[in-house]
Amino acid sequence: MSEARTSSALWDVFHERTSGLGPLTAVSSPAGELGFEDLWREADRLALLFAGAGIPEGGVAGLALPNSHRFVTAFLALCRMDATVALVSPQYGSGELSAIAAGVGPSSIVTDASLAPAIAAAVPVDRSVSAGDLEVLVCRTAGRPATPAALLKFSSGSTAEPKGIALSSANVLAEVENVIRTLELGHGDRILAGVPLFHSYGFDLGVLPTVAAGTTLVLEDAFVPRRTLAALAGSALTAFLGVPAQYRAFLATRVEPPPDLSRVRWLLSCTAPLAPDVVTDFAGRFRAPVCQHYGSSETGAVTTHVPSEVLRRPGSVGRPMDGVRAIVADLDGREVPPGEEGEVVVESGAVAGGYVLGAPSGRSPFRAGAFWTGDVGWMDEDGFLTVLGRRDALINVGGLKVSPAEVAGTLEQHPAVREAAVVGVPDGRGDELPYAVVALSQPADEAELLAFCRAALAEYKVPRRIEVRDELPRTAAGKVRLTAEDLEG
Repeated sequence: MSEARTSSALWDVFHERTSGLGPLTAVSSPAGELGFEDLWREADRLALLFAGAGIPEGGVAGLALPNSHRFVTAFLALCRMDATVALVSPQYGSGELSAIAAGVGPSSIVTDASLAPAIAAAVPVDRSVSAGDLEVLVCRTAGRPATPAALLKFSSGSTAEPKGIALSSANVLAEVENVIRTLELGHGDRILAGVPLFHSYGFDLGVLPTVAAGTTLVLEDAFVPRRTLAALAGSALTAFLGVPAQYRAFLATRVEPPPDLSRVRWLLSCTAPLAPDVVTDFAGRFRAPVCQHYGSSETGAVTTHVPSEVLRRPGSVGRPMDGVRAIVADLDGREVPPGEEGEVVVESGAVAGGYVLGAPSGRSPFRAGAFWTGDVGWMDEDGFLTVLGRRDALINVGGLKVSPAEVAGTLEQHPAVREAAVVGVPDGRGDELPYAVVALSQPADEAELLAFCRAALAEYKVPRRIEVRDELPRTAAGKVRLTAEDLEG
C-alpha cells in the first residue's frame, strides 16, 4: 500500500502541526476541556490499548461513536496504528451494519458500551474487549478495501446499501487545506459542531480543523435552541456547523430581545437546502447571515457562501472553496454558460478515489479526477452556485439521504409483505419524509411493519406511514410507480 494513501501519514502531519500547542483547548464539551497536550497523550495511550485489544495495524477499523472528545482521540489513535478508519454512524441499523461488515470486512469496530450490543448483533464479532472507557469489537472476518485508503466514509445513495467512499491521506490533507484557507481558521478559533462528527460535514469542518489547524472543537450534549443561541451570542465562537432544521428552530424560539450573533464569523448550513425566506428572516432577527455550504462525502467541501453576499443571493450555496473547481456541465461534460442549468461537476485534490461498497450502477460518477455529483444547478455571472435538486429519486430527510429501494427492500424481507414501494413526501419545511405502500401475502398491520423497519434501519429511514393495499400502483407497462399523489393522505 502506498505510503501516500495511509492514515499514518495523517498522524505524522497532524502531530507535527498541533502536538506542541500544550494547554490550548482542543475539545470543549459538557464533560470538560481537553488541551492539545492531553489530546495527543490520550491518543498515544489509546493506540496501545487498541493494539492490546486485538486491532491489527493496517487493517480496516470502524469508528462508531457519538460526539465527544473520545471520537477525536480514537480517530487519531487509529491513524497512529495506520488503520483504514471507517466512520460508521451510531444510528445505523442492522441492515446497514451487516452490509458494511460483508462489503468492507472490518477487523474491528471501536464504540462504547451503550452501542456495542446492537452492533455486535449485526456484525460477526469474536469478542468484545474494553479499552479504557471504549469497547473494541473484534470481528471474525477482516479484509482491506479494494482501493487503498486512509479513510472510509459511508453515505446512503441510490443503491440499497451504504455507499463506501475511499479517501487517501492526500485527499484528506487536500480537504484540510481547502477548509482552513477558505474559512481562515487557526489557533484560538472555536467551532461549535451542531452536527454528528461521523458525518462528512462535521468531520471535515469540525474534527479536521482541530487536529490540523489548532482550532477548538466545541460540543454540546444536545441541541437546545435557546441554550445554543446563548452560546453563539456569548462564547466567542468563530463558526457554527448547523443544518436547516436548527436555523428554523432558532427562528421559532421566543427570545426578547433577540441575541446579536454578528460576532460569529461563520454561521454555516449544510446537508439540505435552506429556504431563502429563512435566510432573510434570520439575518433580520439575529443580525447575521447564514452561509449555505455545499459538499459531499465524495468531494469534501465544495462551496461556501460569502457573508457579505448572502442577502443578495439567499438561495445560493456560494462560491467554490479554495482549491476547488466546480462547474455546471451539459451531458457531454462541457461547461454551460452562466444562468443555464446542468449537472454540478467538481474537481479537487479532495475528490475521493472511488467506491469500495454500494457503487451506483451504470457509468461511474468519478471521471478523470472529477466527480459528477448528480445535482442539477446553475452558476451566475459572478461564480455563485445555486443547486436545484437531484437527478435521482433520493429522499432528503433533514439532509440525510434515504434510498427508496433500500427501504422497500427491507419491507419486502418481512414474511407478510409481497411487494413494497417507497416515496418521499414534502413535509412543508423544505425536507421530505419517507412513506410506503405495501401489498401483503398474509395479514400484518402497520404497527408490526413499522417495528420491523425500526429493527433493521436507522430511524430517519423508517417510513412515517405504511399503507396496506391489495395491489401497488403501476404504469401501463406494469412497472411499479409510486408518487406522493398516489397516497391516501
